[in-house]
Amino acid sequence: MANHLLKILQTKNCMNKNSLPIKPLVKFLCAACVLGTLSSSGWAQSGGRGATGGMEMTSGGGLPTITNRADQRQLASQVQTRPAKATGSTKDSFEAYVETVTGGRLAIYGKDLFGDVPTTFAPIDAVQVNPDYVIGTGDELQIRGWGMVEIDVTATVDRSGAIYIPQVGAVKVAGVKYRDLQDHLKKAIGKIFSNFELTASIAQTRALQIYVVGHAVRPGTYTLSAMSTLLNALFVSGGPDASGSMRNIQVKRGAETVTTFDLYDMLSKGDKSRDISLRDGDVIYIPEVGPLVALTGNVKKPGIFELKGTSSVADLLALAGGVDSSADQKQIIVEKNVDNQYQTVAKLLADKSASGRLATIPVRPTDILRVFSPAAVPVQVQIQNEYVRVAGEVKQSGVFPIKKGETLRELIARLGGATENGYVYATQLKRESVRRIQQAKLDEVATRFERELESVATQRLAGTTDKDNVATISAEIERQRRLAQQLRAVKAEGRIVLELPDGEAQVKHLPDLALQDGDSIYIPRKPGTVDVLGSVFQQNAFIHKPRRSVSDYLTLAGGPTASGDTSEMYVIRADGTAQGSNDSWFSGVGGAAVNPGDTIVVPEKIDRTSWRQSLKEWTAIFFQFGLGAAGLKVLKD
Repeated sequence: MANHLLKILQTKNCMNKNSLPIKPLVKFLCAACVLGTLSSSGWAQSGGRGATGGMEMTSGGGLPTITNRADQRQLASQVQTRPAKATGSTKDSFEAYVETVTGGRLAIYGKDLFGDVPTTFAPIDAVQVNPDYVIGTGDELQIRGWGMVEIDVTATVDRSGAIYIPQVGAVKVAGVKYRDLQDHLKKAIGKIFSNFELTASIAQTRALQIYVVGHAVRPGTYTLSAMSTLLNALFVSGGPDASGSMRNIQVKRGAETVTTFDLYDMLSKGDKSRDISLRDGDVIYIPEVGPLVALTGNVKKPGIFELKGTSSVADLLALAGGVDSSADQKQIIVEKNVDNQYQTVAKLLADKSASGRLATIPVRPTDILRVFSPAAVPVQVQIQNEYVRVAGEVKQSGVFPIKKGETLRELIARLGGATENGYVYATQLKRESVRRIQQAKLDEVATRFERELESVATQRLAGTTDKDNVATISAEIERQRRLAQQLRAVKAEGRIVLELPDGEAQVKHLPDLALQDGDSIYIPRKPGTVDVLGSVFQQNAFIHKPRRSVSDYLTLAGGPTASGDTSEMYVIRADGTAQGSNDSWFSGVGGAAVNPGDTIVVPEKIDRTSWRQSLKEWTAIFFQFGLGAAGLKVLKD
């Protein structure tokens, strides 16, 4: 394999003065391919470069020395090909146990912090340097001076910790904090020159190599910016895995543990005071997770929590964000799973004093606790005082309280009845619960209509190969689809049809229908017209005269057109009902009397296809729901 790669590289003219040594590189790549080391190396994870600069890195064991940044980037782009392990892809055994016991999945507290970390480290340019940053080998400094001496130099701190400045010589800068760098250089140059000004900045920081070991999502070697902290390294490595601790993360420097970081401090309090800057060679060790407990129920953030030392229910509740808003200031019951049964360990009020009592209840490893607030369970509230709205031509209009079981007729009589212009026959009673039921039925029929339409369309198109027939059928299907969209636009009103005798109906004829909270009652002004719609020569509103029949109004409208079907003619009454003949749903009404506000409809002749039959069913639904002419107008438009 090595010889094969070597021939390829030589063919590509890769050997020049700036190239990496070819044979060691080929050996390194081959070994990496066989052993899979590149997937966890600093190059594979970080692109071989710090956040704000390059690196100088020498690997032992015959691996290549990389000093050229262009070669470094090229190598990084070649080895960053193997995807890293997905964050939190494995489920801890306790997590699975809790899911079985509680019947629902609980997340490990804080795990979402690492949910969207990148699979490789992306360098970030132009990051502001921390004033406490300590200059070290590999940092690239930019120094400019003017006055008695002209200085414009970019120098890299060498292995001895010094930089070379023309006309000045070597100046040791390693160990100097960035805040003191300018004064330090000015003092060194001032030994030779006077009367000058100086600025100094870090052009690129050095890279450092750290090791992430233990129970990490992506353990391995990482090359990061020298300004990186423990938290930066945790995010790059994906954080602890399902079996890793979030409360005992250690940074080891030689034989010493320099800090122990508890991620819960940052998550619950925003405290990251123990997050330290990393140094080259640091080892981040993530030990196995400590004892776990679960908390579910009426808390803001149910989850699985890692214990640290002696803990109480109060500590657990604080990590979960406290009780949820619906349980605040209400009685809560704290229960614990004992022998596969929840047993009550405390009953108290969810107020400020609750934490004191809960602090006395210890929690032990593998406990599963539930906080339950009976008063926080949503239950539909019983309405004691009920109100209805009355409008239109009534002696009193407005919102009125009703007695239990009070009927429509009793209420209108109590309010003084209708005015002399009130048209009791056309009284509209609308109810929200009825509207919801009607709308659900309308949606159901619309769905069935659309399904049948598509089924029939498929069959008709499959049954013909003639282009003209296909075009005709396609045009008809498109019209039907538009009609289906119009049917979807019909909205139920929740009107209850009162079935009054005729246009002379009075308040005493109103039904003894018990009213409900939220009902809306409207008595319109008595109209003086009758509408004629459909396939007639002149659709219009005509003056109502008591002795005129349906046929008389049809004559006034010019009679039916050639496409009008008088056998299907029907009348939509002002009270919401529809009238037709007994022997046919819509026929034989020509001699029927007409009331003010009625609507006479002459439908078009239709083909007896299944979708046309569905149209007829829709019309019937309009009548049953009290939609009447309002629904038909949607079809007409």
